[in-house]
Amino acid sequence: MSLGVLIFIAAILIVIMIHESGHLLTAKLFGFKATKFFLGFGPTIWSFTRGETEYGLKAIPAGGFVKIVGMNPYEEVPEEDQARSYPSKPKWQRAIVLVAGSATHWVVAFVILMVTSMTLGFPTGTASNEVAALEREAPAAEAGLRPGDVITNIGGVETDSWTSIRNYIRAHPGEVAQFTFVRDGETMTISSRLGRAISDERGIPVATANPDEELRAPRADEELVGFFGVEPRELFEKKPFIAAAADAGGKTWQATKLSVAGIGQVFGMVFDGRLWDALSGQGERAVDEGPLGLVGAGRIAGESVVTGQYLNLIGLVVGFTIFVGMMNLLPLPPLDGGHLAVVAYEAVTKRAVDIRKLIPVAAAVISFFVILFVAVLYLDIARPIKVPL
Repeated sequence: MSLGVLIFIAAILIVIMIHESGHLLTAKLFGFKATKFFLGFGPTIWSFTRGETEYGLKAIPAGGFVKIVGMNPYEEVPEEDQARSYPSKPKWQRAIVLVAGSATHWVVAFVILMVTSMTLGFPTGTASNEVAALEREAPAAEAGLRPGDVITNIGGVETDSWTSIRNYIRAHPGEVAQFTFVRDGETMTISSRLGRAISDERGIPVATANPDEELRAPRADEELVGFFGVEPRELFEKKPFIAAAADAGGKTWQATKLSVAGIGQVFGMVFDGRLWDALSGQGERAVDEGPLGLVGAGRIAGESVVTGQYLNLIGLVVGFTIFVGMMNLLPLPPLDGGHLAVVAYEAVTKRAVDIRKLIPVAAAVISFFVILFVAVLYLDIARPIKVPL
């Protein structure tokens, strides 16, 4: 198991633990009686008791739970615990305890993004003259260029700008070009015959060919340009505390909007038949062909670390964290959002809800998510998403 996969699994478990801690801490703050705090489900592997709460690990690491006296409608609450049971507490306290778990997801995402902004930094949108990646069997790779090389001279002209490098390559299709670059402190020079490419009106290549390959003629609004097959590394900017906090806030908000859209896409794929079409397909699937599950996300996390794309891993963890937080707030029993909807209904109507009547709905929701989980697991294994890193 690769380092990236281990990091992703650890991140999931930490997010679950912090989520449940949000429930537990607010429950204890308001005097609810919480008797269990567990990571996982099934048989108990290890536990200890401190005060009135048992803490521990279960055998199946598929979530976690906090047991608050009175939340189970079939539970008999002893007389001495009635005042501290869930139904006896004010509605605003119950609402805070329910929201607290998911609220931690935004806190975790914000902290991750803020630390990243101060340490690794985020791309500025400007390319550097350092090589980030090479297209396989393209002229750059054949000439011996490697990721990490810093191009300092092209065609006899000194440069520290990717724009000038790009413009030179585009202006000399099929010609021999000389590149000087720095690798591990050593200056080196190579010569390479550039390939050719067809570029559309936006400057995006629509067809490429190595020097010894045929290339179709440009059509209207297209242009013949040079092709080298090298991708530059973007310039990164690290920010101080205040600026990093503002940066993290903006990125957390963007991730939240993407998660809202993502939830709609997941349900849309289920009900418009795209998920079932993906299940019956073959080979790798596109990013919009069926949702991405934990196995697929773990694979991408592993590849991200192997290729040094650590921001991809961070983005994956942040996206997963906020997505799960949003999903948990959906007004569906037995999710926290379902319990929150009950509290809201009671507050508006001044009538108590018999939770036992919602058990069939909760069972249907659980069945739906189990089926969805199995379907996505199958897709992640049988038809992994092809995601460019």
